[in-house]
Amino acid sequence: MAISMTTVQTNAIKHACIAGLILLSVFQYFKAGSYSGDDYPRKPIRVVVPFQPGGGSDTFVRIVQKAINDNQLMPQPLVVVNKPGGGTSIGSSYVKDARADGYTALCLHEALMVAKSTGQSPNGPDDYEAVAATGEYGVVILVSEKSPYQSLGALMAAAKEQPETLKFGLNLNTPSHFCAIMLENTLPGARFRFVATGGGAHRLAGVMGGHLDVIILSVGEYIRFQQNGLKAIAYLDEERIVSIPDIPTGIELGFPVFGGNLHYWWFPKGTDQKIVDYFAGVLARVMETDYVLQKTKDLEILPRIIVGDEMNTRIKQRMEIFDSIKPKNRVELPDFTLWTLVSVGLFSLIVFGKRWLNSRVEPQKTDTLRLRHDLAFGTILMTIVYVLLMGLRILPFVWATIVFIMASGLFLTHSDKRKFVYVLEIALVMSFGLHFVFTQLFTIDLP
Repeated sequence: MAISMTTVQTNAIKHACIAGLILLSVFQYFKAGSYSGDDYPRKPIRVVVPFQPGGGSDTFVRIVQKAINDNQLMPQPLVVVNKPGGGTSIGSSYVKDARADGYTALCLHEALMVAKSTGQSPNGPDDYEAVAATGEYGVVILVSEKSPYQSLGALMAAAKEQPETLKFGLNLNTPSHFCAIMLENTLPGARFRFVATGGGAHRLAGVMGGHLDVIILSVGEYIRFQQNGLKAIAYLDEERIVSIPDIPTGIELGFPVFGGNLHYWWFPKGTDQKIVDYFAGVLARVMETDYVLQKTKDLEILPRIIVGDEMNTRIKQRMEIFDSIKPKNRVELPDFTLWTLVSVGLFSLIVFGKRWLNSRVEPQKTDTLRLRHDLAFGTILMTIVYVLLMGLRILPFVWATIVFIMASGLFLTHSDKRKFVYVLEIALVMSFGLHFVFTQLFTIDLP
């Protein structure tokens, strides 16, 4: 009897401890989503840069990061996260789907507008909360010092004589792509072969390695890379650069193309306006620091800060311009969800087909292995469904994890009622607990 009572007491204490962990995790989960502008920020703010490290956008954001952290303009640090790929769509989609609590931001120039205008991405300015536009910069057309095209005129003439032969390195469906299209439009018949090469560092490697004939970079990138054997043949603005007066403008050479750009800061749609205003104020103070003023001067970036109605008006005007220009060829991204479902279907056919063949050839062996085989297949299938639930944004991480652990646990225990409570406890502790660990300790944003 004493042993029985001790067992009961032990189980009660164990379940009470588990219940306490669950309640604490649930409290932290709902608390994490209840931050407002009054107590913001309570943890580091991550800014996503949808490019590889080393490019113009990445460099600018890290200048802002250093100014914020060194001057303690916020009680929490700014953390830079690079998420390149998909013509900026990977990083921008990540922020769009992030929790609208002010702890995940996006710094992306007008590529966000271009991608929307061309249909490359369903996401556009209306899918985010625009915070501010900072740091305007111009762009230059560059070739290798060994290139046979030592002037913009020679380059354009070759593009007309040999259409779609000269390889132009850029990011497809970004402002750099549109600058190249506008350049083509200045000379009827001129056509480049556009090559998606990623950020500035990758374009530099391409032209220096002889894989590209011409590239487009920001002035800041050119200043940093010019010692690598680059020759600037045109600056796409109305007037020459004061610090580099030898670079002619496109207008002077008879090719009137303007390529100025701004770094826009975005929050997920639905972010508290107090948070948006707070971060916009931080960025305004950043652009006035001595460090940023000196760095932007060195990189030929105009330290502008645009917010509110002026920013929204500019976004609207730029969208109208981009809507009027269409690239001749579009690169469609694959439908990953569709291909995942197709893969699951093919996998199921293969498994069931193999089982059917085995049942005809070795029926006794199949019966012996049926239970283990079914458990393995069922668990794999539930795992795929679990990933799809989060990937398709049908359920957030916490609820998808609860469903997955409950379903797989009951499946593996053959719905044993005696183990139901244990499965439920594991599901709740794992889902809410992991959410707390990932989001609060490692500042990882979950679906």
